[in-house]
Amino acid sequence: MAWSRERIAVAAYFAVLGVICATWASSIDDMKLLLGLNQAQQGWLLFSGPMGSLVSLLCASAIVTRLGSRRSLIMAATGYILVAFGLAACFFWRAPIPCWCAAIAMLACVGTVFNISVNTQGGIVERKAGCTIMNSFHAMFSLLGLLGGLLALFAAAMHVPVAYRFFGVLLLSAVAHIVFFSWLPRENDIAKKEKGKGFRRPDAALFFIGIAALVIMGCEGSINGWVNVFYRETLAAPGSRVKWGFCAVCAMMTLGRFVTDRFVNRFGGARILRVYCVFVTVGLALALTSPFTGLSGLPLHVLATIGYAIAGFGISALVPILYSKANKTKAMPAASALTFVGSMGFLGSFMGPPLIGHVAQATCLSLALGVFAVLILVCLFLRFDND
Repeated sequence: MAWSRERIAVAAYFAVLGVICATWASSIDDMKLLLGLNQAQQGWLLFSGPMGSLVSLLCASAIVTRLGSRRSLIMAATGYILVAFGLAACFFWRAPIPCWCAAIAMLACVGTVFNISVNTQGGIVERKAGCTIMNSFHAMFSLLGLLGGLLALFAAAMHVPVAYRFFGVLLLSAVAHIVFFSWLPRENDIAKKEKGKGFRRPDAALFFIGIAALVIMGCEGSINGWVNVFYRETLAAPGSRVKWGFCAVCAMMTLGRFVTDRFVNRFGGARILRVYCVFVTVGLALALTSPFTGLSGLPLHVLATIGYAIAGFGISALVPILYSKANKTKAMPAASALTFVGSMGFLGSFMGPPLIGHVAQATCLSLALGVFAVLILVCLFLRFDND
């Protein structure tokens, strides 16, 4: 399919979401050092995210349904960039804890609407295309996430303050928002076909898709939120290697999302999802057991990075497959289905990191992160619609 103006615009918003998320995720360990937090304290601070997300989940569906995904996305992207500027200001002025809590909560709150709106817009373009292209949108999210991670790696090596890196990324994001918002697809031609269907309860298949989204995005959020801390504290990596795992995950997620659409169209989404879940478990098991192999220094860091790379490839296509399947469900209108699955997934992505913090404080970070290596295997036993 040719890249129409609508497809380019939606991809651009996935890119904006990806680079801002990566900029924040790659800065969590910097926040921990700046504020002098232990793992439990960081877990409590990150718990502001689920609280903000929970508030947003109560009204996100109504917002997207009433305003439409196009208007919702424009408003959410504007708010997301502004809130991220506030988070950058917290780094710049070394803000007190309440300011950090408010900024993280607001980022999660607005981000929920952003996530649901942009995936609904992606579903509109996919349905017009008549084939699976959702992975290509999420590939843009991952590609810019990778660039955000590499920028963090470069900035750390050059001793560039986190706030300056944040401000630079957000200025570019604001420019992209201004350039592309007028190209976003209007849902009228598709929404009219579904108008009058009303809200329906999710059927069993859609419910299982939501459960899978909760687990998978919880795993992804936990990896992004704690991988740098794992390298710094568990692997004793020097500053130049702390971002290796994060960059490996982003790189392999990008690669996986660029190649997986053809696999899904050939073998079916459910089969690919189950195979990729095994990749995630194997990769995480390799990375998280690396501290117990007796290795140290560079060999240890390389082994852990290989594990995270395998996990990154595995997790790459899981969320796009779920969104694509939700978009095709007949249980309810596509926008409502995407809102349901997106809400479940976004809730998982913000519940995962604080859960890891509390388990890590009571045990160790390797064991805490291993929780999701086991949980993600639940997806092997969930029943989805036949492709």
